[in-house]
Amino acid sequence: MKDSRVLFLAIILLSLSMLGFAFLPYLSSLVESRNIGKAHSSLGEQIYFSGRGENGRQIPFGYGPPWLRMHGGNCPSCHGDDGKGGFQIMMTDEEAPSITWEALTGAEHDEHEDEEEEEEEHASYDKRTIERAITKGLDPSGQRLDSIMPRWEMNQAELDAISSFLKKLD
Repeated sequence: MKDSRVLFLAIILLSLSMLGFAFLPYLSSLVESRNIGKAHSSLGEQIYFSGRGENGRQIPFGYGPPWLRMHGGNCPSCHGDDGKGGFQIMMTDEEAPSITWEALTGAEHDEHEDEEEEEEEHASYDKRTIERAITKGLDPSGQRLDSIMPRWEMNQAELDAISSFLKKLD
């Protein structure tokens, strides 16, 4: 009888400790979100480097690589700290494009290589179509971007901030 009580108590304690570990990432994100704004000079920089928007909230997204959630969901995970891309995205055969303002809005952005098609052409991006690419995954001609590009759920203030920050990457 005493052994069964000890076993029951051990199971309860083990269950409680496992539950604590399950909530640890959530609790650490709360602490991190309080300090996030202090580490960046602007909301756009904060969004780019941390994936956190206004009030330090983690910006949710659809699509995108599953591992992106584990990495905090930020732009440098694919496009690099400087936004120039050019390297293979983890666990894919895709190469990250440059997302600097000049690369997106300049005339040289009109041509894209695609393995299935010879060349895919579309007009250069502008602020509105960049925002649409970020939130809906569409290029300027309305064609779907690769599903590896997350569809971020940002409000207008966050979209304005990230657009402004992309201009600073040039």
